[in-house]
Amino acid sequence: MPNDISQNNKRIAKNTIALYFRTFITMIVGLYTGRVMLQALGVDNYGINVAIGGIVGMTSLITGAMSGAISRFITVALGSGDLSRQRVVFSTSVNVQILLSLFVVLALEILGVWFLNVEAKIPEGRMTAANWVLQCGIITTVVGLLSSPYNAAIIAHEHMSVYAYMSIIDVMAKLGICFMVMAYNGDCLILFALLQMIVQMMMQCFYMIYCHRHFADVSYHIHRFDNSLFKEMTLFSGWSFMNHSAWVFSTQGVNMLINVFFGVAFNAARGIAITVNGAVQGFVGSFSMAFGPQLVKSYAVGDYEYVISLNNRGTKFIWFLMCLLAIPIIIEADTLLYLWLGDVPNYFSLFLRLTMIESLAVQSGALLLRLIQADGRMRTYSVRASLVIGSIFPLTWLWLYLGGPIWGVYIVSSVAFLMINVVRYISIRAMVPFSMRQHIKECLFPCVVVTTMSVIGALGISNIFNIMEQNILRFFIVVSSVILWTLFNIYLFGLSHREREFVKLKICDVILKIKS
Repeated sequence: MPNDISQNNKRIAKNTIALYFRTFITMIVGLYTGRVMLQALGVDNYGINVAIGGIVGMTSLITGAMSGAISRFITVALGSGDLSRQRVVFSTSVNVQILLSLFVVLALEILGVWFLNVEAKIPEGRMTAANWVLQCGIITTVVGLLSSPYNAAIIAHEHMSVYAYMSIIDVMAKLGICFMVMAYNGDCLILFALLQMIVQMMMQCFYMIYCHRHFADVSYHIHRFDNSLFKEMTLFSGWSFMNHSAWVFSTQGVNMLINVFFGVAFNAARGIAITVNGAVQGFVGSFSMAFGPQLVKSYAVGDYEYVISLNNRGTKFIWFLMCLLAIPIIIEADTLLYLWLGDVPNYFSLFLRLTMIESLAVQSGALLLRLIQADGRMRTYSVRASLVIGSIFPLTWLWLYLGGPIWGVYIVSSVAFLMINVVRYISIRAMVPFSMRQHIKECLFPCVVVTTMSVIGALGISNIFNIMEQNILRFFIVVSSVILWTLFNIYLFGLSHREREFVKLKICDVILKIKS
């Protein structure tokens, strides 16, 4: 057993390094792409693209729940070691996605087109381009659905390196698209949508080819369909559907509300904030993704002690990583946006700060959700979670309808995302021998102390350097100081004695290698 745990930890570390290599490159290129994209499209076109993304994203009410179920069943089947069963699960998953694709096309061609042309606030003369973007979005969504089982297979087999390299190619292609759009004399938004669609189709085709060549269980046949498995997936995703629907309304639904109440300029501001947030969440999500397969496989074989230990450590480190990234961005949001995009409206920095706070709330329970999904008993959790997350959309609508300022949107969502963790704790305690006292001691208390000390110090550092102009030197000094201060607090207050000894040992190894 100790050897198995050691091998699992090494695999997690290896996958995390591969994913972080991907995330670091994609984060840098992605942020630069965001700048070029805003320059190439302009605020209105950028806002239109974000608003239509919200419309297309609403289809994940159905697709997201089923994709999550497929990922879970493929991972569990792989852990069983039964090749014939794995192939049945994979083929059934692809067939399910084909059926969902037909539903998505019908829903978007009817309801999506109606909302865009009747309810959405689109600048005069841009409706034709907006419809082009919608149609390209529909095709891209269908391609993504059909390739979802293949992506799940890559993650289940823990081949994170190919995922990392292709993600780098993806962001580089998007950067190339932006430069092509800047050089184009026609309708930039239409060209942007078409090129984005082509890139995504090529990416997903590669994933399909890779899986067929490297994984024996990835073998599709249209007649290989297990009705009982389909029912099991439907039941699992049915309960996930409630939770996922609430999630989609709280994100894409809120995007649509912002468009209806404020217009595409504020969609653009939210889009910029989401771009930064996507880079941050991608960086942290790589850590969570590397933990996921081990969490599910260990749960499947009943190793609950290791599952709980992995969950506590993973949740703590995810929060620390979020603090390392989010706190400097919150403190230096104005300077970051100025250096990144130039002169932008003041509400851009407000959106960015609030999005980072919301992101902290979201990531705080990422592994808790994976643990619940590994168990598969979703009914009670889904009902409770849906009530909490589902309140975001109506409360946001009411707030905006009554004339509340736009920052209230983020306050509502952040509180709800924190409250959902209470629901997750209750659900987990009914599934495994989960000690809340142990979780508070090993995870929550260190997180609170590290965050409090880091924020206080970061505010002090920012005030010291306020006399300097907004330039890259000030940004580098403040951000570096805040990161070092946060690392100091993580080491002093966040790590256990055993974890600190491990860090010391690794630092000594690095120093010895440098000297030799």
